[in-house]
Amino acid sequence: MKKLCLCISCLILLVALPGFAGEPPRRIVSLAPSLTEMACALGLEKNLVGVTTFCDRPASIKGKPTVGGPANPSLEAVLNLKPDVVLVDEEGIGSKLAKRLQKLGIRTVTFHGSRLDKLAPAVRQLGSDLGVQQPANQLASRIEQSLKPLKTTSPVKTMFVIWPDPLVAAGPGSMLDDAMKLSGMSNIASDARSGYPRLSLEAVITRNPQLIIAGQGEKLAGPMKRMLGHLNSLDTVKQGRVCMVSDALYRPGPRIPEGIAELRHCLELAHKGGKP
Repeated sequence: MKKLCLCISCLILLVALPGFAGEPPRRIVSLAPSLTEMACALGLEKNLVGVTTFCDRPASIKGKPTVGGPANPSLEAVLNLKPDVVLVDEEGIGSKLAKRLQKLGIRTVTFHGSRLDKLAPAVRQLGSDLGVQQPANQLASRIEQSLKPLKTTSPVKTMFVIWPDPLVAAGPGSMLDDAMKLSGMSNIASDARSGYPRLSLEAVITRNPQLIIAGQGEKLAGPMKRMLGHLNSLDTVKQGRVCMVSDALYRPGPRIPEGIAELRHCLELAHKGGKP
């Protein structure tokens, strides 16, 4: 009888705890912009009590308490928000903070979706971890639909500019490189030793990309113009095969399908030989 009462008491305790029995956590702190977007896409925006200073999407999260940047989150700020769960990215500094939080008895969920082939499974797992399986399954299916490879017999030589000065491009092992391959592009930096290598202007001219892709933004406009000025001997620059995209592919989040669509629109630019 005593054992039965003990089992019942434990069951009641587990059900009462947030995050168990399919109950979404009531207080969530996100340590990555991509995870903030993901939580909101899964219907948990009202449960977010803390985000990073870089979390800017969706616009409706403006005003949420912040816990520092993704690279330097404050343990004290996180603890002050009394979270039921803290979301961390596998590649961010938050993964180190997660160990400290776990020692303090705070539940953490690590998102393992830094590559495109891992993204949909990671979304489903996140849905399971946060008690929102149905919307997670729907989002994962939408992502999978967008990741069908584009059949092409002649991949377009492409440079994806992360930052123009100094010139940093998307390299092998990065999500951007994955997206380029899926979209019928051949990355001119595919032989680099890192996912985000620095390239010399001379190397770019030698490799002669057929298409240049870069992000948008006021901070990028000036440096980008100067970089293209140094590359004006390339037919790609002369003919305007320079495509500006949003930050959708910079974050392993719910806007990946839109990012893939943008890349494929850029591919049309290369085939047309002019501006979109």
